[in-house]
Amino acid sequence: MKDKRFFFLTLGISLLALVLRLYRLGEIPISLHWDEASWAYNAWSILKTGRDEYGQFLPLIFKAFGDYKAPVYVYLTSLSMIFFGLTEFAVRFPAALFGALDVFLLAYFARSLFYRFKSSRTIGFLAAFSLALSPWHYDYSHGAWEANVLFAFYLLGLILFLRTIRGRKGLMLSAVFFSLCFYVYASAKLVIPLTAIGLILIYGREFFEKVPVKKIILALILVAVICLPVGYQLFFRKTGGRLRVMSVFSYPRLAEKTNEIARIEGNLPTSGRYRLFHSDFHYFFRNIFWRYLNHFSPRFLFFEGDWDDLRHGIPDFGVLNYLDLVFLPAGAWFLLRKKIKGQRFLWLLLLVAPLPAALSRDAVQSLRAYFMVLPLSLISAFGAYFLLMKLKRRPFSGQCLLGGSLALTYFFVFALFWDRYFVHAPKVNSSYWQYGYREAVEFVKNRQADYEKIVFTSKYGQPYIFYLLYSCYPPEDYQKQAQLIEHPQGDVGQVLKIDKIEFRELYWPKDRFKPGVLYVGATYEIPEGDIDPKEARVLKDIYFLNGDLAFRIAETY
Repeated sequence: MKDKRFFFLTLGISLLALVLRLYRLGEIPISLHWDEASWAYNAWSILKTGRDEYGQFLPLIFKAFGDYKAPVYVYLTSLSMIFFGLTEFAVRFPAALFGALDVFLLAYFARSLFYRFKSSRTIGFLAAFSLALSPWHYDYSHGAWEANVLFAFYLLGLILFLRTIRGRKGLMLSAVFFSLCFYVYASAKLVIPLTAIGLILIYGREFFEKVPVKKIILALILVAVICLPVGYQLFFRKTGGRLRVMSVFSYPRLAEKTNEIARIEGNLPTSGRYRLFHSDFHYFFRNIFWRYLNHFSPRFLFFEGDWDDLRHGIPDFGVLNYLDLVFLPAGAWFLLRKKIKGQRFLWLLLLVAPLPAALSRDAVQSLRAYFMVLPLSLISAFGAYFLLMKLKRRPFSGQCLLGGSLALTYFFVFALFWDRYFVHAPKVNSSYWQYGYREAVEFVKNRQADYEKIVFTSKYGQPYIFYLLYSCYPPEDYQKQAQLIEHPQGDVGQVLKIDKIEFRELYWPKDRFKPGVLYVGATYEIPEGDIDPKEARVLKDIYFLNGDLAFRIAETY
């Protein structure tokens, strides 16, 4: 009876999470960013031709602007497009659907991890409720992000592994889901091996007692077989260029700084004293540790979120609910005081989760640190449980008053987030979400027959993918001419031309003397004061939602 009630309560909160995530899914965020556009067009290409934009048949890795992306989200989007067509809703639907699935799976993971705790079902439900209303999780459920798919596969792997140490079946399926994580998002390449090591260190004795050696060997062989294509692509086809560009290790101390330190020390950079006190090891350790701790700071968690990139955050809001300022300390106190079995893995995961972000070049990165959502939701659930237990000791009237106040406060804080997300973020962050591309491409599409040449600015990055997407360019036609100019350092490349459309930055002092051309320029590229009515005219201005100019479309004659 308890299991059935737990199932239906968890299902109910998961359905609520799905409804919340589907609300205005195709409208907010206000525009598709270039990764979403790439997911969408490649998924459409797979659906129509069975090949990606470069003509590769059902690839296991997708080339996008010179970056290489895991395939699972593309194929999920292809399935979504069968029902919803080539739309913003279709490309974001898998993230929303798996976001709701995450809520359901987290409840069962909590119950499995803390199965010896008498209130494990309550903890599971509270964790699911916390995740359903989590600003961090909601944000990445409302755009085409791979994180929720990875989260679901990861939770399934953990749940099935925990079954095996209790003598039940599940090891082979656990191996499958952990292996599939490598086909979802790059953070898995670090988090999954560290998780495996942690599981063996914590549960090794129980695991080896309950699972036959033969089955363990078969599981390892299965992992190797599934992961072999990923390893081949990474090590033999040099698909890690973008990863190297994003790595903190690709940004050593500047030579000027090295020389300055050496001058102050009065020693050469090759001296023993310099190596002892100012080595590269010290430099990188300091930078990585600073980035790591940033993800535990109140600024990141509660007040600003991902301040490095507004596309990954909400104005004036952190990644967590304000009430977690109370729940997290209470939950940590309760766990440490009670010494509940299973919490060692919880703390391990909390320590490991920020590492992919800490090893990148950004000061903070909420997407790469996304695994933190799991332990923080569980700790918050224990905090809520602890406070509810305290509340039960009060008179009934006091329970109603305090419990009602707590519930109203929780929903008010979520409503506050809702306001920031749906009202403020579209206006404040529209430039980060590359707003205006759809409007610019639709204008070009309707007028391109009138010009022999069109120049579309590349100032905002990757205009070609937006042109392909919003003009519904036939994938079979583009595959014949797809040509990416690779970046020499392994960063994102660029496409220079499709048919008669050139993609480059404009230089108006020179471009204005070329007659019969349609120009789509970015801010400042076509200055209104430099337009001679005898040579050119402005046809349309497109603005970001904060009022700044996004695109200016002009023709010369």
